[in-house]
Amino acid sequence: MAGPLLLTSAPLRRRVFFALWPDHTVAAALHETARGLWSACGGRLMRRDTLHLTLAFLGEVPNAALDRLSRAAARIEGAPFVLELDRVGSWHGQRIVWLAPHDVPAALSALVGDLDSALEAEGFALEARPFSPHVTLLRNARSAPPATGPAAVRWPVSAFALLESVRGVGVATYRVLGSWPLAGK
Repeated sequence: MAGPLLLTSAPLRRRVFFALWPDHTVAAALHETARGLWSACGGRLMRRDTLHLTLAFLGEVPNAALDRLSRAAARIEGAPFVLELDRVGSWHGQRIVWLAPHDVPAALSALVGDLDSALEAEGFALEARPFSPHVTLLRNARSAPPATGPAAVRWPVSAFALLESVRGVGVATYRVLGSWPLAGK
């Protein structure tokens, strides 16, 4: 069962997204992989406390919409799965370095499809681009990642979360607003 959404005195709108949020062990493994790639590629290493895999980006939403987001998430009955992040690559002229699965688990595809349907049923507009599961490890990289990628990161996934991106001076932090377990269909 999901806990209540975390609300504090805040602006009238929040920048939010649904994501897979790693536990400390997986976040440490992802960060270690990122550090190795940073040695090879340069750029800006993503902080360990910001590593995640976005499921659905919603952007700025009014606080009043958070209950609808919670309702949509509560409808999801996805199954737990293991995500094997074993493919490294880059986008935007090699400036964004990421880690992704070679094979996308059927349970991850189902989770994203079910979440998209639930969000649309609640009246939310979704991004048009296709889902491309990845974890961004570096920004502003100076070179492409090496052809031989790092060791795979094994991520047992048993929940998904709604996060808020809070912009500070020069950095963004992410705050979990709610989390929902994947208990199986």
